[in-house]
Amino acid sequence: MNIKIYFNNKFIVFDENATQNTTNQYVKVYENLNQQELEKIIFKFLQSPDQECVKILCNNGLEAIERLKSLFYYIEAAGGFIEKNRKFLFIHRFGRWDLPKGKLEKNETIENAAIRECEEECAIKGLKIVRKLSSTFHIYAYKDSYALKQTYWFFMETNYDGKLSPQLEESIDDVKWFDKDEIKSLVIKETYHTIVDVITEAVGF
Repeated sequence: MNIKIYFNNKFIVFDENATQNTTNQYVKVYENLNQQELEKIIFKFLQSPDQECVKILCNNGLEAIERLKSLFYYIEAAGGFIEKNRKFLFIHRFGRWDLPKGKLEKNETIENAAIRECEEECAIKGLKIVRKLSSTFHIYAYKDSYALKQTYWFFMETNYDGKLSPQLEESIDDVKWFDKDEIKSLVIKETYHTIVDVITEAVGF
């Protein structure tokens, strides 16, 4: 399992299959790192304006993520990729198309959190989880350091025919259904790298 962690337009990859060889001068590759070395390399990368990617070779991507969590303020969130009659639901926030998602509440399961957040952000009902999708990871500035957010994603279906309504208090200004062609021509151009990864897995782009 290879895992990608985004930071703005850059990313870190924990790679179980890569080799040391790379022809890209902006990609640094490391392996067999202890925790102190990992911390040093990661924070140097976050603060570097030139490095586009860091690849860290590892035997187990999930174990590597556990090591990474200890370096940051860790946040868990959950959300949904929702289908209805071969159309897919997106929210619009901060000038970009996004998927409904939000932080887990105390003692809440990731499944319940995903459904609750989708209901709250879109005023939608009748959601059914079809399957679990891969988690996405991104790092962002938080207080005097950084936070690492893991978002758990679920492919959902609904037959809801009621009116959708954006959750304005969460800075959402639109909720809209798109077909696959519209996602390709409109959404992907105006969304985040993590959301592109979810779309790609969910509908096979």
